Amino acid sequence: MKIKIKYRGKEQTLEFDKERVTALDILKALGLSPEHAFVAKNGELASEDEIVSPEDEIKVVNAISGG
Repeated sequence: MKIKIKYRGKEQTLEFDKERVTALDILKALGLSPEHAFVAKNGELASEDEIVSPEDEIKVVNAISGG
């Protein structure tokens, strides 16, 4: 399954060898931890176990912390 994502202002396509892809799978494919990044699906925050499909608009955002 191919999923188009936006990350750091660039669009890219990730390819997975399974039929059900989760938000966590996307983070892992990018080498990111759920503690440091999150997935937005169709403009809404997606939980780690939420299923995504090729039709969804996916954006990966790095979490920013500061003081």
